[in-house]
Amino acid sequence: IKSAGSPDAVLAEVESGAAALARTGQPAPKWFRGATAEYSPSAIAMIRKLGFKIAGFSINGDGGSLLGAKETARRIAAAKDGDVIISHINQPTHAAGEGVVQGLLALKAKGMTFVRLDDADGTGNHGTTD
Repeated sequence: IKSAGSPDAVLAEVESGAAALARTGQPAPKWFRGATAEYSPSAIAMIRKLGFKIAGFSINGDGGSLLGAKETARRIAAAKDGDVIISHINQPTHAAGEGVVQGLLALKAKGMTFVRLDDADGTGNHGTTD
């Protein structure tokens, strides 16, 4: 996936995502994650100036939905306290979805609990979430 690339493209990506949610009647988003989840310091500053926190992640659970169920489950089940997992459950024809379920159930069996980004404490790199 190609990154946004220019200030105008970053602005368009952030604003079009927020507008798409608004069209569905959803509350205005507070968080943003670009398609590539890669940001330059200037893009971070722009996104923050627009009023968004940047939603990063520490574990890519399913390789963009391309991994099989077994590897997806292994990656997710290996999460530690404080990890943020990204995974895709919107690809019903991909095997990764079953792995997401298995991995989350394994974490629950270990006594892990889950929180929403808004309820998590902490500051990301480069001031993305402070």
